[in-house]
Amino acid sequence: MTVKFNHYWTVNPRKRDDYEKFIIKQFIPGVNRLNMHTVAAWSVMVGAYNDFILETVSNDLDLLEGALRSDDYRKLLSDLQNHITNYKTKVLVSTGKKDAYSTDIRENTIKFNQMWNVVTEKKEDYDEYSRYVMEEFYPMLEDLGILVAGEWEVLIGDGPRLLCEGRVNDVQSLIVNLQGARFRKGKKKLKNYTGQYESRILAFHIRKVKGYKSASYQIVRG
Repeated sequence: MTVKFNHYWTVNPRKRDDYEKFIIKQFIPGVNRLNMHTVAAWSVMVGAYNDFILETVSNDLDLLEGALRSDDYRKLLSDLQNHITNYKTKVLVSTGKKDAYSTDIRENTIKFNQMWNVVTEKKEDYDEYSRYVMEEFYPMLEDLGILVAGEWEVLIGDGPRLLCEGRVNDVQSLIVNLQGARFRKGKKKLKNYTGQYESRILAFHIRKVKGYKSASYQIVRG
């Protein structure tokens, strides 16, 4: 089972240069050695939250727990704290409703993440919510060019409990579609079943670059 462990932070502006060297040369290689594979880091373009999100995945919750308890991780985290502020983490697991998630992400990808809590009380109401997102809301997103890469539940961490991970290749088309009548109507109906709706548009902060024999990471935007 794929488990996400996301790190959220804001860079200390006085440590910018040191941060960029540390995150590429020490932090990312370090967490990768601990079976927390770094997918990418994202910069928040639209939406209120920390400036950056480092997306890592593990194949198993027990492996992740073991990594987080290790002395190596504690040292990495301590060193990271010297370069950043507002550090938070979340552990997310797949709900199983959407299974298109891949760690192989195209270099022009933009993320459109939506978060919410289900507020229905009766089982039949929850069933109606599930039917709506699977048969209407998610197909509508994909008709608008937003690939639903996964639906995640926040196992540990604050904020809304469900996250719909969307991916697009063109931010301008995304913005036009989000302002259109079809998306606004679909989101309005979603809110009949949910509360604490939030959304964010994310662009690469750090991208994985595939080489001939191995992959490396490079900062795209600070």
